[in-house]
Amino acid sequence: MTPLRGFICIAALTGILAGCGNPASESGRGGASPRVFKPIDETAVLFWDRQTLETADLITRIAGEYNAQHGGLPVKVEHLGDYSDINRKLSVSIQARELPAMAVGYDSMTAEYVQAGAAVPLDEYMNDAEVGLTNEDRADFFPGVLATSTNPAFGGKTYSFPFTKSVLVMYFNKKVLRAAGIEAPPKTWDEFLAQCRLIKDKTGQFGYAVDVDCSTIDGMIYSRGGELVRGAESLFDQPASVAVFEYLETLAKEKLAFQIQPGTFDDRDEFTQGRVAFFFRTSSLRPYVAAMMAQDPDGWGIAMIPQAHLEAPATVLYGGNIGIFQTTPEQQRIAWGFIKYFTSPEVSARWALGSGYLPLRKSAADHPDMQAFFKQWEYNRAAFDCLPHARPEPNLAGWQEVRTLVERAGSQVMSGLKTGRQAAMDLKQEADRVLAAAQ
Repeated sequence: MTPLRGFICIAALTGILAGCGNPASESGRGGASPRVFKPIDETAVLFWDRQTLETADLITRIAGEYNAQHGGLPVKVEHLGDYSDINRKLSVSIQARELPAMAVGYDSMTAEYVQAGAAVPLDEYMNDAEVGLTNEDRADFFPGVLATSTNPAFGGKTYSFPFTKSVLVMYFNKKVLRAAGIEAPPKTWDEFLAQCRLIKDKTGQFGYAVDVDCSTIDGMIYSRGGELVRGAESLFDQPASVAVFEYLETLAKEKLAFQIQPGTFDDRDEFTQGRVAFFFRTSSLRPYVAAMMAQDPDGWGIAMIPQAHLEAPATVLYGGNIGIFQTTPEQQRIAWGFIKYFTSPEVSARWALGSGYLPLRKSAADHPDMQAFFKQWEYNRAAFDCLPHARPEPNLAGWQEVRTLVERAGSQVMSGLKTGRQAAMDLKQEADRVLAAAQ
């Protein structure tokens, strides 16, 4: 993830906002304060998204269905690259004071947009008797999914809504495991380490190809019962966090795992070619792994990541939220309508089946097409069953930069430049400085 440092000039925007009113205080339905921003496109509700190929076509079709139903300005989907690309373009647009109606992004990015006065709080829409969410709607969302939307740093208001979600899972290669005499994937971290050692002893292969990604490390910390932050203070010096970095140190020192080239999918490729037993990635990678394992469809599987405490499992929740920006009351109202339509049970199930992401609603599991999908392969339901245990990452301003620090610390451990404990302690100090400066 690319840090936001240098992209949003908060100091410059503060002067603009002081002279022109405070749009962040508006409800999104208009108000007495003069607006600082205007829409980039006056003729459409512009939506900046990151999907490509088939999923881009699907989301465009869903937008077309919504347009046919609601009337008024149409939702227009524009695909602008990955999350970081969209973030950079939004940052420039904030400074130019021209915005799309909505865009996808990570919650830590949204925090920066709120600070700049560009994001619209969604609470009034969500609580509206006519267009809002009923109590039944709210209960139908998985708790961890909705938790990504509320930011205590901004008075508990909701500035984005869940959109494309997945969870961190463990992919395991049955052929490699069987070659080492292992019949079932590990459920605990102790079992995982023992299996990696057995694989090395029996086959001479590595057990695990490591993508040193912040979300993976965060998920490992959660799986050990740890927390990432307390207020605006990081907790990388706490026992669960230190244990994760020391665990990576053990894997590297014993040559049980190796780090892949950052920014690649070499871990997936090593896995599908039968050179490692495990890799950890988002569940949305499932369709791509399935395509690469088409010659041996029963030779692999998906499971919850190993745990320290099986009675209280946890993993990390991935994916972007969608935010609405300061444009016009009409554009903002239509944007909320699209979000509500996209996250409805029927569309949520269709999106999950067509994209590889997870449905946001519990009731989506009862959809006939989802039931048929679950029955096609014994592991098709594995990621969905992780959702009740999935936890979001921090949505603090500055967390994007912290992500880079976490990944650097993990790489330092895997390469032997630092011990696990030293990397965790140094990371704690660096992350706290970043978070303190960003608040």
